[in-house]
Amino acid sequence: MKSILRRKAVFLPIVIVVLSLLSYITFSPNDTAAIATTQAQEGPFQVSIKTSGEIRAANSFTLTVPRSRYGQVQIVYLIPEGTTVQAGEVAARFSTTEVDKTIQEKDSELGILRSDLVKMKADQEARLWELDAAKRNAELAHSQAQLQMEKMKFEAEMARKEAEINLEKSRLSFEQAKRKIVSQGRVDKSDTEKARLKILQVENDLARARQDKDMFTLKAPMQGLVVYEMNWSTGRKVNVGDSPWPGMAIISLPDLSKMQAITNINEVDISKVKKDQQANIRLDAFADMTFPAKVVSVGTIGQQRDRNSGIKTFEVILDIVGSDPALKPGMTTSNEIVMETIPQAVFIPLESVFEKNGKLVVYKMNGGSPEATEVQIGAKNSNFVVIANGLNAGEKVTLRDPTEQSEEKSKPSPAKEARL
Repeated sequence: MKSILRRKAVFLPIVIVVLSLLSYITFSPNDTAAIATTQAQEGPFQVSIKTSGEIRAANSFTLTVPRSRYGQVQIVYLIPEGTTVQAGEVAARFSTTEVDKTIQEKDSELGILRSDLVKMKADQEARLWELDAAKRNAELAHSQAQLQMEKMKFEAEMARKEAEINLEKSRLSFEQAKRKIVSQGRVDKSDTEKARLKILQVENDLARARQDKDMFTLKAPMQGLVVYEMNWSTGRKVNVGDSPWPGMAIISLPDLSKMQAITNINEVDISKVKKDQQANIRLDAFADMTFPAKVVSVGTIGQQRDRNSGIKTFEVILDIVGSDPALKPGMTTSNEIVMETIPQAVFIPLESVFEKNGKLVVYKMNGGSPEATEVQIGAKNSNFVVIANGLNAGEKVTLRDPTEQSEEKSKPSPAKEARL
């Protein structure tokens, strides 16, 4: 028993030493078997910028709350959001209680005024008939006085004077009767014109009220997808029962036949972006779907990215080539704008280039061991960099610095990446 214990006591230190050596060999920082590598690729190389963005329609029409004389209006109907509305289809309606009341009042007033005009014309005709009869009687009396005057030629002076007086009276009565007809005709004409003007005014008010009522029904001027706008007074999208202010946008109708991606480029890269450059749009919701696009607008005025950042960004608009039902306004995108395409170049991942003593190097595999090799770089994009000199296509390089003692230390610092 003692012999067995003695052998164990001798054997145990040996095992510990062997395990320690194995551990040192396995985990030695000089071991390169665990270092990931990649091959230098050769082929067309795209110099590009990758940004995030959002889909919107190139053409869109906005339906707004009508401006009326009846104060604030209330929404009583909205076509469901997401519906594809056709041109001429009703998209929204507003309450017409006040305008209906006005229409009813004006319609009643118009009926009364028209009845009054008919009665006025009847009274005028009766009055003119009476005046005409009076004129006729005066004319007959004047003729009778003339005959009487003829009879008095051989009568006494007194009788002839009396006949002359009666003749003059009849003449004056006849002249007065004629003037009354003319004067009354002018008065009647003026009264009729006033009545007709009043009727015309009420007719215009009624027509305007009916037009106002038509304004309370919003119809789509074009085919498009119904998108509700934000009601800032409620903090949510517009809804039935809301009372939005006049002129407020309530529905957008984007034309889905032509879509765009809107993105923002930082002030460092905006000078590289030019109109008509090609781009690729990928929907975040459908990672396997990519659409070709073209730069159609580059912003000239920078905007602050957010309140706490001093970085300025510029809006860039990309026209998407073709159409697809998957493209919906508001969808987020990943965009790649291609500034240049180099027909043939050798390139490797950005992670494979390191700065050592002021020089750029890669760790090229030589017989299974990484060897520091100075390189000259060219153009780069978000993931790769062109190697202008120092590396051939097909040669393997490491994806981290093998001289670093840990995976964490092997990652390029922001300063190093900036120099690339």
